[in-house]
Amino acid sequence: MLAIPVLLGIREGNRAVNNNEKAYLGRFLFPEAFEGKEVSDLLQKAVSAERICRLKYSEGDHTHDLCLQVHKERTCIYSIHDPDSFGYELTEPGKVKRACYYLFNCFDYTDSVPTNLPALQMSKRKFEELKAKANSCTLYFLAECLIAETGDLANSAQLARVLKSPTADGELKLCSRSKGGWTLQHACYMEDAAGGWLLRMSSVSTEDWMIAIPATKAEVCSALCQWMLCSSHAVTPE
Repeated sequence: MLAIPVLLGIREGNRAVNNNEKAYLGRFLFPEAFEGKEVSDLLQKAVSAERICRLKYSEGDHTHDLCLQVHKERTCIYSIHDPDSFGYELTEPGKVKRACYYLFNCFDYTDSVPTNLPALQMSKRKFEELKAKANSCTLYFLAECLIAETGDLANSAQLARVLKSPTADGELKLCSRSKGGWTLQHACYMEDAAGGWLLRMSSVSTEDWMIAIPATKAEVCSALCQWMLCSSHAVTPE
């Protein structure tokens, strides 16, 4: 099995049953404005893709809000809500890999993703509540809240520090076509000077879970690159 499920956590069972693929994908990828013309144009191009990713990333002056579409012989990258909108088409795997690392402002290349990582599990709703008020809370309060949720003293304290003062923040919404429709994944990435965390979370409104895994930017980039370059069946766990 490929290493990518360790970080991006492929989940089965969340497939589209709605025949209107554009509306289904739009509500997941662009919930803030999926009926706008710009988004509608992106979705029209996306319905023929094998995989789609909305990537948002912010680190200082380095910010992106993009739609990545993987087709059989090309990968397309489009800007979203950008006054200077652009689109790129990549056909070489090496250029796709460089693009993944560039978009995360990462130049520490890695071709592997570690296994046997410690993981913190908690309510997605509770985590989002803590994140929303992190600026007005003390580090001690955040750590105590995370410890109460996860039961992990040391790793919860580390996650609290990143939550309190992140130097980088990103979000990935991933869609993979399968025989039954579309499989959806939702993940976020946060880091500070001491390290980073990948946050996998439910993409279904009726589910309330989140798993936090220590990860470097290079490891997240490697996982995304594998997901972008590998065929659909190759990223499905055995």
